[in-house]
Amino acid sequence: MPSLKDQIAIEPADTDCYRSAVPPICMGELADWAYGGNILAIAVNAAYATVSADQHLYSISGYFVRPARPSKTLMCRLERIRDTRTFQTRHLRVFQLEGKTEQLCLIATADFHIDEPREMVNYSVSPQLSVPPSPAAETATEETQEPGLYKTLDTMMELHPHYEDRDATDVSSIVSAERFRIHETLSSEADRIAALAFCMDRGLAYIPANHSGYNLSQASACATLDFALRLLTHEIDLRNWHVSERQTCGAGNARALSEGRVFNGDGRLLASMTQKTILRPKQGMSRI
Repeated sequence: MPSLKDQIAIEPADTDCYRSAVPPICMGELADWAYGGNILAIAVNAAYATVSADQHLYSISGYFVRPARPSKTLMCRLERIRDTRTFQTRHLRVFQLEGKTEQLCLIATADFHIDEPREMVNYSVSPQLSVPPSPAAETATEETQEPGLYKTLDTMMELHPHYEDRDATDVSSIVSAERFRIHETLSSEADRIAALAFCMDRGLAYIPANHSGYNLSQASACATLDFALRLLTHEIDLRNWHVSERQTCGAGNARALSEGRVFNGDGRLLASMTQKTILRPKQGMSRI
């Protein structure tokens, strides 16, 4: 069984070019392409490999260009855009080799920032749903309409979902939430932030359909187009319990915008990820 630490690991391939230690995984049993969070995690780790030790990722955004194959390793080539005393910026291209041809999978820009000696403001939004006082009040596994959807990912993290009433007429008001953690020890900041990116991509592309009462089998296409991961801190240890909340904000023209947020055990916001999803219906479908 693959480990999270192995899936986010990289090794040097050339100057400012890195290779994933192992091929990316599929998310579960319903897809034969590589999990997008795995691709993003490799990009995060590769970006960290080229910056100074006092620089910390606060933003990475970009586009998924085409699906990646789980049978081939990922390559990540970087361009150094900015290197100042306080900021370092990297442009990344993640691809797979088909013979001598590069098949581009993801393009992104990652920005790093030092710890500032002073700050003018410091605050945080709170989770929208009340977190149960103990896991006993939560479900043992996530209730999805597609059995096996997260089969591989569920071996890498422990999750206890908690829900509000999903019969809301306003789809954008529905929130999926869970308490989660990982069990592996990740020694470097690069690995810990890459693991956060890996975890936050889980299911975010699918909630527009699920919250609207559709099964994924009713979609002819459902995939992430673009993403933006923004961090408020680099002091994150996913071995501790965290809270994740996800909701879709709006949809139209077969595209949907969704956001996922991660909070620490004290309810302080640590990171936000937004994604735009392509969601095309099959002909003759109906809601569940």
